[in-house]
Amino acid sequence: MSLHRIFRAVIMGPPGSGKGTVSARITKTFGLKHISSGDILRANINAKTELGLLMKSCIDQGQLVPDDVISRLILRDLREMEQNSWLLDGFPRTVSQADALDDAYTVDTVINLNVPFQTIKERLTSRWTHLPSGRVYNTDFNPPKVTGLDDVTGEPLVQRDDDTPGTVTRRLKSYETQTEPVLEYYRSKGVLQTFSGTETNKIWPHVEAFLHRKLPTANRNVA
Repeated sequence: MSLHRIFRAVIMGPPGSGKGTVSARITKTFGLKHISSGDILRANINAKTELGLLMKSCIDQGQLVPDDVISRLILRDLREMEQNSWLLDGFPRTVSQADALDDAYTVDTVINLNVPFQTIKERLTSRWTHLPSGRVYNTDFNPPKVTGLDDVTGEPLVQRDDDTPGTVTRRLKSYETQTEPVLEYYRSKGVLQTFSGTETNKIWPHVEAFLHRKLPTANRNVA
């Protein structure tokens, strides 16, 4: 029998909100397992599992992957971590997915990063990538030594389609439309905690203080 109480959390926030950075700090500080739905989906597609092939077919045809397919995939991975406290990132994205998660587990808290869309737009449209290595530069706070060129190889940087102004605006509107009902779902359950700001380094101390209050002491730094 486990000596510490299992703690289960969800982190939400639009693309470019600093969710990845905050997630990494939570897992390092509190020892929660970081579970990224995107990593799980990509791994299944690459491994050509039955559900992975079904997802790839939907994506290739420009269709949304059905909620039940995504829910089955994520819950299958969570079942392998029954004795771990975890931080779930990227799921649920719809009320149907939230219901499926709720049927299987009790979510202790939902951390919502509320960053103004204008801040995110400026952040994302300033991103340039060296595709072969995945190195990412930001023209505002992490620019390349030579404009438009990778520091290591000198090869050209590109702006991913995801980071062009039009695409960013569409992604943010889509996120808002899709996830507002999920935020309301968790708000009604009394587990939603929203942290607002424009800088991750200023938001993080509030998230950290909240989790120090929320997490059982014995549960911290459990790998």
